[in-house]
Amino acid sequence: MSSTHGPIHIKRVVVCEGRRRQPSSRQLILFYFLILTFVIFKCGSYLLRRPPPPPSSSSSLNVNKSTTTLPPSRKEEITAITNTTTDDNSIIIIPPLKDLIGKNGKIIGDISWMLDFAIIGFPKCGTSFMKDYLNQTEETFVYHREFCIKKPSDLKRFVETYHELHLHPKYNTRTIKFGLKCPGVLYRSYDMKIYEKYFPKTKFIVGIRHPISWFESFYNYQMVRNVSMPQSTATLVGKCDDDQKVCTDRARFHAALARLRKTPLLEKEEIDLLFGIRYENQQQHQQRRQQQRRFLNSRNMQRNGFPNQLLLYEVRQLHQNNDTTEAISETLRKYLDIQQDDNLPPILSYKNVKPRAINICDDVHANVRRILVEHGTDAAVWIKQYLMKNPTVEIASPESFGKLLDSWSVDPCANKTKS
Repeated sequence: MSSTHGPIHIKRVVVCEGRRRQPSSRQLILFYFLILTFVIFKCGSYLLRRPPPPPSSSSSLNVNKSTTTLPPSRKEEITAITNTTTDDNSIIIIPPLKDLIGKNGKIIGDISWMLDFAIIGFPKCGTSFMKDYLNQTEETFVYHREFCIKKPSDLKRFVETYHELHLHPKYNTRTIKFGLKCPGVLYRSYDMKIYEKYFPKTKFIVGIRHPISWFESFYNYQMVRNVSMPQSTATLVGKCDDDQKVCTDRARFHAALARLRKTPLLEKEEIDLLFGIRYENQQQHQQRRQQQRRFLNSRNMQRNGFPNQLLLYEVRQLHQNNDTTEAISETLRKYLDIQQDDNLPPILSYKNVKPRAINICDDVHANVRRILVEHGTDAAVWIKQYLMKNPTVEIASPESFGKLLDSWSVDPCANKTKS
């Protein structure tokens, strides 16, 4: 019995272990269905992440073509707004911030579209008034504080701030001209290089002032701010020492404006005006001549001038009669391409009464006034004979502007009662 059933039992075990069940047709269909579903899901999610096609307008501004084909990591990284730097209705594609600023903090993209105008006039020359005035319209925006670009970190902060402003719902649904206020740009080489390199389309607005009035106002302003100032203005003749901001050389507005290279800089008469040669004594004359040679031989003066448009006004124009202030408003409206005629309110004449640490008309300041009148005379001649001939320079109400310039060769204290 055992010999008969033993082999049969082992054989059945072997046969059971070696047999393999074939999958049914239903199982095969389910298996392939799951694979196909997975493939479709993956492809679909990729397609959904692709950005919309860029606008078809051929006048799109300031955008690298590769920018519009990259899938954005945030919703706002690909945004279209109306062009604010040209007169047409072309479209600006706002690129992602990472396409403008590299990981090292340096600027790697085109940022010229960010800034339409800049109030870069001299200190105490109506820059705050101009900022507040232009912020009264719905078509212009000026940052609420001074925004100066004096070092690389300032430029990075500007790009981050204004990129966010361009994307803000309050501004990106309509045409806005973006601006900033920074008095004193024309004094500083780094600021000038930044504007030349990154903002060649930005329109400049510059206010100027009678040098004597400017000197008194700036000196008193520094004193009110508790800035350490010398008791005698006689020590402020010539160049500014150390971190001092007030000195007679800074009232040579024409020398600062010449850094825009908008005049030929070829004639001896023009160069002498810029360096005040005709007024200097023998020692000062030699020093000025050396400065003059360095100036003319510098690489900066051998390059083309700034392409930026320039609007000039004299501060007293803001306090004159209605005809002058209306002309200034109209000039600003056209200059900044403000569409609505009634968007700029009237300029109301005003007079600021501020505390004074000095009265510039006192006899003790007579020598400083004499030097400032010399600088004013040279500046007025240079502006009228050279700068105003450049087609990129616009003058607010030219008739009143010219009359006020003529007064720069006169000491305003001559007919005033001293106090």
